[in-house]
Amino acid sequence: MVKTKEVSSVVKIDPQLLERVESFIKKDENRLKFANKKQFIDIAVHEFLKESLKGGDR
Repeated sequence: MVKTKEVSSVVKIDPQLLERVESFIKKDENRLKFANKKQFIDIAVHEFLKESLKGGDR
């Protein structure tokens, strides 16, 4: 039997880092850009990977 990963998996995040994310999202200037923690993390990871690939880190 071949084990496959689900498309949407749960990822655990350090509690202190999660608190920082929540504080960042709650700021007035960030509320409209980031609707929730998942959206923020998706965008942050996407931007990080995009920048890493630009620098030649593959």
